[in-house]
Amino acid sequence: MGADSVTMMHDLSVPVPGGEFNVWHRPAAGGMQTAVLVHGLTGNSRWWSRVVQHLPEGVGVAAIDLRGRCCSVSAPPPFDLTTLADDIAICLDRLDLDRATVVGYSMGAWITSIFAARHPQRVSRLILLDGGLAAPAEPGADPDSIISAMVGPSLARLDLQFGDVEDLIDYWKAHPALKRHWDDGMRSALDHELRPAPSGHTVAINPDAIHQAARQITVDSETKDAAAGVPVPTVLFVVERGTADQPGGMTPRHLAETAAASNPNLTIRYLEALNHYTLVLGEGARVVADAIANG
Repeated sequence: MGADSVTMMHDLSVPVPGGEFNVWHRPAAGGMQTAVLVHGLTGNSRWWSRVVQHLPEGVGVAAIDLRGRCCSVSAPPPFDLTTLADDIAICLDRLDLDRATVVGYSMGAWITSIFAARHPQRVSRLILLDGGLAAPAEPGADPDSIISAMVGPSLARLDLQFGDVEDLIDYWKAHPALKRHWDDGMRSALDHELRPAPSGHTVAINPDAIHQAARQITVDSETKDAAAGVPVPTVLFVVERGTADQPGGMTPRHLAETAAASNPNLTIRYLEALNHYTLVLGEGARVVADAIANG
């Protein structure tokens, strides 16, 4: 385990009608499992860098850049969560894998829950990280406004111009969820998302992909509580603090408990002293890696 685990990773193109999406990949050693890792709303495959560093080197990894983001920013629409879920199946086919441990973080928890519902035979275990269940919204609430309230500091960077990667890293160092927890190990997870712009660089994200997801994870009755009905063995990690390091994570604890009480496939694990971002970018990465490696 360690930094060498990341150097073993490489980018792999996965064809889809009209284009392709990117997967950050390393094959499993003989007989070992592969973990498919699905990032959050504005993240990308490299957000899993610290988790990968803590995984045993024999564990295979397929970290997807979702359509409209980072190395898949030019991937064709549609960007709806069902298409993104079915992309996991396409990824498994590309890697010649029947089944995998599937891990979804934040928005990725909704996507992987939908994948499990549509392709349960392809999931050996499902791990959800602070996502998959939506708090009730006011009637007529605007999905984009709800998402802005949930992850506003991260969404703000999508409208900014950065001179270079160091400017981006300075932005993240000041992020309310990371500034008290910053260490240079976070750089490898956050330095991969820029693309050239007319003056400087911008984050490589298609805004249409963000707006589509915003509706589906907040007000769409068919998808907003995707984790509640998971048909496979699932653990949902709920953190103590939110996207701005405020009390309460993205997944309300009472919603998680209610969902688990009515679904025997769903188990809840509570993680104190972590927020939504340090769950994968900071100290929580070791806990997530242990859950992948050891169940």
